[in-house]
Formats: sequence, C-alpha cells, structure tokens
Amino acid sequence: MRRGVRLLCRATLRVMGVRVRLKGAVPREPALYLANHLSWLDIVAILARCDCTFVAKREVRQWPLVGWLATIMGVVWIDRTRKRDLLRAIPHLEATLRAGTSVLLFPEGTTSTGRQLLPFKSALVEGAVRAGVAVVPLAVTAAALPPSDALYWTGEETLLHSIPRVVQLVEPRVTLHAAPPVAWQASRKWLTQLAREAIARRTVGGAITERQRIATGNRTAVTAVAS
Repeated sequence: MRRGVRLLCRATLRVMGVRVRLKGAVPREPALYLANHLSWLDIVAILARCDCTFVAKREVRQWPLVGWLATIMGVVWIDRTRKRDLLRAIPHLEATLRAGTSVLLFPEGTTSTGRQLLPFKSALVEGAVRAGVAVVPLAVTAAALPPSDALYWTGEETLLHSIPRVVQLVEPRVTLHAAPPVAWQASRKWLTQLAREAIARRTVGGAITERQRIATGNRTAVTAVAS
C-alpha cells in the first residue's frame, strides 16, 4: 500500500510540474524523520521519495480521498487540542516503528512561511526512544520562479484553494536534505534539539528560495538563491 501511495505521489507531482530532489541518504532500517513544515506539498514530496507513513492531525482524516489514503497507510493520528492524546499517540508511534515502518513527524506542529524555524516539540520523539530507532533530520526547502507564497501554506487557506496556486508556479522545486541519523541513545529533548540544529544548518537564509534566470552569453541559466 505504501508503494502504491508513493507512485501516486510521484504521479501527482509530475502532473503539477513539481520536481523533487533528495540530497543525502535515508536509512533502509526504520527511523523517525523529523522535518520542517512549509506546506501540504512537503508530505507529497517526502512520501514520493521515502518509504514511510506520517503523523497527522485528526482533521486530515476528514479530507476527501486524502483521509482514506492516510488511514489505510497506517498514519499516526494526533489530536493537537488534547495534550492527553499523547498518551495514546506515543505508544502507537512506537508500535509502528517497532513493526518496521518509518514515520515522518513535523515537530513544529504547524506550517510556516519558511523564513525561520519554529520551536520543535519533542513529546512524540519519545516513540523513537522507546522503539530504539534513529532520528533522521530532514530539511525541506522549496523554490520557484519568481518566488511565491504558494510555496507555503498557512492561515485559513483551504487545500482546494492552494492546489491551483501551486499548479500555476513556474519551475517549482522541492529539495529534501537528509542529514546523518541522530543516535537514539539520548533523551527525546536532546534528540529533538540535535535534529533542529541539523535542519537549521540546511535552511540558513530561509527554507523558501528564489529561482533566478541569469544570462550567460547566448544561454539562460537557472539558479537558486536564498530569499
């Protein structure tokens, strides 16, 4: 099922004209991926390149098609309005990792504009500590020509409103920077801090970059510079 979802995500990105690049290597063994969060596009890009399920807020369960796919993928649901729900989610996350499935977690707890990292929440990282698996920092950066706020998804914008804006982007790119795994033999707070530092080093200047055309003789090159 995860392989089918991965193929579906790749097809979706192809139709939308979004290219995804993975820099670095992700482990073959199960791990907890910690990533910064810009948009719903992050999830599609990561699932297209990494064999994993993810942690999602319970509202996603009600989204047409997406909620159904997430459920059959074994997504770890979390009710962010109830702190006590962590008592259920952490053992669920631990069990998923012990069963051999990697899990993606956005420890910021919400999306951002990419200008700076939000604080990372460490509670769910306890699942990785209990399961004895590594934590893998995964920095997400995005670029388009010209820069656009369609690369991030914040506020009250709906998914149906966001998708057309992404489709209209010129040469959109998502890059996943996989840092070396962080050993699990530490406290969840320390692991979370190390992961955040690794992601911060890979998003210096912001996670949203600008693709600029630079004239070079008779040719036009495209490069990305920090916004």
